[in-house]
Amino acid sequence: MFLTFAILMITVQCGLCDKVSPKPGLKLFREDYKSVEETCLAVGFVRNNCRSATKKNHRLVAFDVMLKHDKRNLATKARIVFEHVELNEGLGYNKSTGIFTAPSGGIYVFDWTILTWQGEFAYTSLVVNDQIKSWNHCRDVNSKTLLPCSKMAIVKLKNGEQVWIGVFIGPANMYQKYTSFSGYKL
Repeated sequence: MFLTFAILMITVQCGLCDKVSPKPGLKLFREDYKSVEETCLAVGFVRNNCRSATKKNHRLVAFDVMLKHDKRNLATKARIVFEHVELNEGLGYNKSTGIFTAPSGGIYVFDWTILTWQGEFAYTSLVVNDQIKSWNHCRDVNSKTLLPCSKMAIVKLKNGEQVWIGVFIGPANMYQKYTSFSGYKL
């Protein structure tokens, strides 16, 4: 373990300067692992300084949006457009279309909450590239109050894949800022 740590520290120091060690073993190691990130991952030793050195290569992706106005009588297959953007790190969410486009591949967590009008309903779904991946059934015909319903889904996405919240059975009725959609990359 100490040998691994020593090699890592030497590699990190060499990665931060222009000098290359004349020792043939270290030179081969450095050629195999040209970046600090590759070295940290290959050796299995991850520390904060390794993460900070690679932070520029890891894009933070997170968004949090909500309705600006009530949505009434949305038809089956309608896309819900959340106009009010609270957060859009990575610029993946488009408030004009309601579509989140993955700026990089990976595992993403999505959550949406629908608040329906009293006695009405909203059947919504998480749609990935025109395919329904998860459903949210929000219905209470006898309710004397607004009804909140939430759902979370975890999805593996490739760069450029698109995600949105859609209506899978209409008409759907949703109450403004209490209806929201958020997501982030793990």
